[in-house]
Amino acid sequence: MSQAEATVPATDSPQHHLAAILDGHRPTSLLTLSLNPVTLVDEWCREHGASNTCITEQNPFPALAELGRFDLVIVADQLEYMNRHHGEELLGLLRNLHTDSMVVMYRADLAPARLRWERNHFLGMGLRRDAVFEQGERSMALYSYELSTYNFRRSWNNSRFWANPENWGKYWW
Repeated sequence: MSQAEATVPATDSPQHHLAAILDGHRPTSLLTLSLNPVTLVDEWCREHGASNTCITEQNPFPALAELGRFDLVIVADQLEYMNRHHGEELLGLLRNLHTDSMVVMYRADLAPARLRWERNHFLGMGLRRDAVFEQGERSMALYSYELSTYNFRRSWNNSRFWANPENWGKYWW
């Protein structure tokens, strides 16, 4: 099991991880999708002069249609109450239109069994599992998406490995 997949020690918390992510990114504009307030994000934005747009509706799609791009998007306490089709649509919309960096905090124990997401569902959306926090029966997984590290540069994707290297970069099929 890799370091990224390990359960985080009890001394660490989702709030510590989220604060570290915010400190690392230093976003000037945030979008938070959560049915409940994420006070840590609000406090961080006040302290650092960042703007935070919050969407607290069960159906965030109408509100998202009016918004542009953000430095960072945080999804917490949202996917637990959406069916997977709508959740995938939401994550895809955020990833493709609204941000290059996204953090998803997911608690499977809050979701009814028919709405639960498995780890592979998040991985299939291009997210990476960064941490799992457990406290008794409660469990929270933290996933992230970074466009800059999502699609790594492949050594074979250059003119040397093509049948007609002289045509590299000249034609678009």
